[in-house]
Amino acid sequence: MESLKSKKIAVAMSGGVDSSVCAFILKKSGADVFGITMKTINGSKCCTLDDINQAKKVAKKLGMKHYVIDLKEMFEKEVVDYFVKESLKGKNPNPCVICNRKIKFGALIEEAKKLGAEFIATGHYAILEKNGKVVLKRPVDIKKDQSYVLSMLPKKTFKDLIFPIGKYTKEEVRKIAKENDIHVHDKEETQDLCFLDKPKGEFIEEKIGKDMRGKIVDKKRNFLGRHYGHFYFTIGQRRGLNLVVHNRHYVCDIVSEKNLVVVSGKEDLYKKSFYVSGLNWVSMDSPEKEFESDVIIRNKMKPTPARIIPEKNKIKVVPKNPVWGVSPGQIAVFIKKDIVLGGGWIE
Repeated sequence: MESLKSKKIAVAMSGGVDSSVCAFILKKSGADVFGITMKTINGSKCCTLDDINQAKKVAKKLGMKHYVIDLKEMFEKEVVDYFVKESLKGKNPNPCVICNRKIKFGALIEEAKKLGAEFIATGHYAILEKNGKVVLKRPVDIKKDQSYVLSMLPKKTFKDLIFPIGKYTKEEVRKIAKENDIHVHDKEETQDLCFLDKPKGEFIEEKIGKDMRGKIVDKKRNFLGRHYGHFYFTIGQRRGLNLVVHNRHYVCDIVSEKNLVVVSGKEDLYKKSFYVSGLNWVSMDSPEKEFESDVIIRNKMKPTPARIIPEKNKIKVVPKNPVWGVSPGQIAVFIKKDIVLGGGWIE
């Protein structure tokens, strides 16, 4: 942090303990820090009026200026519309990744630079090294690891970023806040998608405003039941099927063009291989030859060893052992030890 002394740094403040401690650490290091908070859509569980006020209160205590940036229109268009459209295609979208790329580390960075920021800091749990090249690493507190959703940021974006709390555990962050009388030290976290003010299916149904009822079938297309919209379901889902069958069934496929939800036994959801496209390499160059790394196909999942085989503009992932619940629309992230190599969209 010594190298950041007198540097003008914008801290993306959510009103929570992580970004507040991030600001405290940078301020203590001698950096010229100001806070910036984005305003998104009404009904969101984050960036609420209360969150904004909490951020303002922390900024005032730390002797920092604080700015609020209205990004409601962009958030609705880039994040919410994406979520609805991808769900209607039968995919399991990851709006947090899109929000990071286009909003938090896109539009918000642009606004921070207009205010004179040389760097942008956030309270993400990740470690970033820049010794001649960008290396993104998993944090000390693996339970809070957020490198998964950061893996799809363009490499050039990382040159502007700082993640001060990546080398701390969540407990240590809360302790720092409490010891320094930062009032949000015990504030609870938001776990669900921030903009969902109702269950996913109901949210999408309300957005599209039309009847999307269809059939639930088995792999042979035998009729088993009915649904109110295929977007109510995700790959691997077992609950909420309401089927009168003897064996447990799981969603194994969503055929959006025919409005079908396909179910099967648990064993049918294991994949020996899958493809990933829309690749984004962070801590390495685009591979030309096959290599081995660990792969994560959902957030907080334990990494699993795999062979990574480049094929034109995509790669084939061959796990050492079949993986369960591979879901199109999510991202696969490639890791070697604690280094995040990059990621891409699961087909």
